[in-house]
Amino acid sequence: MAPRYVLCIGAHPDDNESAIGGTIAHLSRAGWKVKMLSVTDGRRGHFLNEYIRNPAALIERRREESLRAAALVGAEYDCMNVPDGEVYVTPELTNAMVRIIRGFGPSGAGPDLVLLNRPNDYHRDHRYTAQLVLDATYMLTVPPMCPEVGHLSKMPVFAYWQDRFTEGCTFRPDVVVPIDRTIDTKVEMVCAHESQFFEWLPFNDGVFAEVPNGEAERTEWIRARYFSRAEQWARKLGAPISCVYAEAFQISEYGAQPADAKELFGVN
Repeated sequence: MAPRYVLCIGAHPDDNESAIGGTIAHLSRAGWKVKMLSVTDGRRGHFLNEYIRNPAALIERRREESLRAAALVGAEYDCMNVPDGEVYVTPELTNAMVRIIRGFGPSGAGPDLVLLNRPNDYHRDHRYTAQLVLDATYMLTVPPMCPEVGHLSKMPVFAYWQDRFTEGCTFRPDVVVPIDRTIDTKVEMVCAHESQFFEWLPFNDGVFAEVPNGEAERTEWIRARYFSRAEQWARKLGAPISCVYAEAFQISEYGAQPADAKELFGVN
């Protein structure tokens, strides 16, 4: 079978790994070609003066962390280099997103699947990143739009990853992906982003003093703190789920509609 292509689009360099790292590893193991895209360069994700005075140093560090995480699953990594905290929906960025989506996958076909956060996320960068993707969807198949990059002959499936936000509407788990077999890889991918998960985010959350020093202790701290368990999706679906860890996705109506969402994600 020809390989399938999945494009994972996050606002920040660590968004894909922390939200859907288990599914990324699952699809990669199944033979999918994976690309992880960050819209921003992550220049404002820290509290140390050395990075505030010299954002280029943090940009480079976060790029190295992203490349290290992507290498763990054999994925590509790219960044649109928008300054962190400054994502807005503009014609220029929308056209750039059209080109990126069209450019990943076989010529004229693009990716089979695009994964992103929902547009009602709490973070402005997240919301506008999602809106950029949604604004690009229909234009992917329009020949005069960005004609230097050939239009797609078919629309990809777009799927939002899980969240707990209720403003606007609540998340709908159309497919739940068990990630028990890839949870260790997800943990490792997240731990690759040391500047975020052991420095900036604990500082921002007021728990910096709780970060362990040892590598093994840090790994378990990350696993316990950031990874949700599958029972929440069992409660929503009203059916048992035979795994400990899982990630869930909502199929967007703006893209192609899979005949079988479980089959698409390789879920039995």
